[in-house]
Amino acid sequence: MQAKDPHYFVYIYGNQHGDDVEIGIADNLRQNRPFNTTTQTHGEQPKLVYYEHYKAQEEALNRERQIKGGSMDSTFSLIESMNPNWLDLSDTLDD
Repeated sequence: MQAKDPHYFVYIYGNQHGDDVEIGIADNLRQNRPFNTTTQTHGEQPKLVYYEHYKAQEEALNRERQIKGGSMDSTFSLIESMNPNWLDLSDTLDD
């Protein structure tokens, strides 16, 4: 049996511009749903609002560090470049 190609994702979970966001890396976005209370808005669980795909773990880790090292304004701009309405992108993921 052939092993699946590795996949790594840099993700951002949040609810809306101006709120706290959670930035991280995962090998499976469907199973990686954060339950961090700092990213909840009025009791709502955060939505997957941004992600990038990488085949190499080191590339994903470097990108995660880059995003985390930037300003919140740059993070919001990054999200809105892909997802201007802050929709939940979980339904767009392939199985």
